[in-house]
Amino acid sequence: MFVHRGSGVLAAMAVVVLAASLSGCAVKRGEGERPEEGKGKGSPGASSTAVPPSPYVEPGVVDGAPHHGDNNVARRPGQMTAADEKTARADVERIRPVLEKLRKQGRIDPEEVRPALLGLGFRAEDTRVHPPRAEWDNDLMDWVEQPGAMYGVRVGGSACVTGLVNESQVSAGVNGPYPETGCLYPAKAH
Repeated sequence: MFVHRGSGVLAAMAVVVLAASLSGCAVKRGEGERPEEGKGKGSPGASSTAVPPSPYVEPGVVDGAPHHGDNNVARRPGQMTAADEKTARADVERIRPVLEKLRKQGRIDPEEVRPALLGLGFRAEDTRVHPPRAEWDNDLMDWVEQPGAMYGVRVGGSACVTGLVNESQVSAGVNGPYPETGCLYPAKAH
């Protein structure tokens, strides 16, 4: 059987040429950048292989899929007033030591975190505490429940203290409410 030594080289060159010709498809022209003189639409030097940008990409989306911003709008917190944000930041300093004490005692379940938050004077209707969302475990190929509690406390009309208590940490942050979940951080979108 005759094997041509250059056949592997030719195949590799074909792959490189194909990759180079396709790589231009994903290139996006920068804001304010203009086509070169003589290369514009309808001009004699215009390229017939140029791919126009997708009409479905939202303004400001640099490397996301079309409608990425729309798909994730529920994960963007609302605006806070300066007064509510200031109050919420002060509340973080009140919440953190109380939850840290619970964490050190191993009392991290929602049934123990909620009363501690209410004991700080937060109203029941403004306080939500739930188990953390399950996380995907690639080794088990299944969702695994996590110990601890995630919480969200409404502060004023426009701010939240949002966080998590688990075996290794207490987190507490300030943000505006989310459109669909209020003060609790929303689950990942598709």
